[in-house]
Amino acid sequence: MTTRGSLLSARRLRLGSAAVPMLVAVLALGACSDDEPTAAPATSPSTSDTASATPSPTPTTETPNPTHTPTVTETPSATPSATPTVRPSATRTSSASPSASRTTAACAAGRAGAADTTGMAPAAAATAKKLLSAAKKCDAATLVAMAKADGTGLAGDRAPATVFSAGTPQNFVALATLLTMVPTETFDGTIQPRVFSEQYAETDAEWDAVVSAGLVTRASAERMRQQDGGYTGYRVGIAGDGTWTFFTTGR
Repeated sequence: MTTRGSLLSARRLRLGSAAVPMLVAVLALGACSDDEPTAAPATSPSTSDTASATPSPTPTTETPNPTHTPTVTETPSATPSATPTVRPSATRTSSASPSASRTTAACAAGRAGAADTTGMAPAAAATAKKLLSAAKKCDAATLVAMAKADGTGLAGDRAPATVFSAGTPQNFVALATLLTMVPTETFDGTIQPRVFSEQYAETDAEWDAVVSAGLVTRASAERMRQQDGGYTGYRVGIAGDGTWTFFTTGR
């Protein structure tokens, strides 16, 4: 028969053998120091390890250089020259349309100056300016019409059309030259040059004037004074009412 004491001893033995592992675990936990850091679990790597372990999404070895631009030598310029080379406009104008002064320049009388109407009546002055304008252009038609209208006395009573023509350029020059010289009054109007009048017939300065103007040469002037009794070169007369009275030369 089992006694109470033996039963208790048996229970203690069974309890003691079961408590050994528990005791060992408690002692192991107690042996751990609170100063030691807790080791990171193997399943949670550090941030630095994660960053280094993550591969680059764009490998540098496979990405082409974005700034590389191949040179295309065969592409022409997109903007052509806006100003092509041309000849100067002045050259084109002169070749395309002659200058308005070309006609005057072709007439030798075109070099004459302005009309001298000193002492002339208004009508006479107007006629002088009109005659000079036509003479400087070698405008035969105007001069012929004026001579016919006024009954102008011409050298040797010649017809106006024979006095003013392409074959007589000297007459345009002489008429234009006379009208730029200082006139003098006479009983029926004014005359040019003044040396043709009685008042200035023996004045050396007036003889010099016609020589300088090219109306006569020095030798011709001396011969006129000695043989003709006065000036017999080109001269022109205009009446006070504007009538063109004469244009002549010679005795």
